[in-house]
Amino acid sequence: MSISEILRREPVTLAPHDTVARAAELLVEEHVLALPVVEEGKLVGVFGLHELVELLMPRAVRLMNQGLEGLTDLDFLADTLEDVRQRMDHVCGTEVGEHLERGSERTPLDPASSFTEALFLGYRLRRDLPVVEKETGRLAGMVSPWDVLERIRRS
Repeated sequence: MSISEILRREPVTLAPHDTVARAAELLVEEHVLALPVVEEGKLVGVFGLHELVELLMPRAVRLMNQGLEGLTDLDFLADTLEDVRQRMDHVCGTEVGEHLERGSERTPLDPASSFTEALFLGYRLRRDLPVVEKETGRLAGMVSPWDVLERIRRS
């Protein structure tokens, strides 16, 4: 069986020129972890909760965390909710195209991909995954680990 059976064929999408504010709004409204960014029907990247949270981190943390997988304790920061709000205000007007995980290399799912592959990638990447037609590069839809688990549960 392939994921074509559970694919959300008409997912909400973003364009590269959409703002981070619009992306944040859609992430919350749609209750998804990631949104495909599409231009002329083709996937150009993914913008999701991970990218948004990274933008909300203090710049020093983002710089320190580049290549430092072990950064786990931020108790030394005295950030307030207002500090985070100010960072949100700062990035809200920027375009998602500036902050994308580009391309579909990290999510090589196509409609013929297996449930196991979708479950594994969803687990590893911790996000909803774009499904791309191999021949055209066009977005075929989105699939999440929840979609896979729900299909398994109903079997």
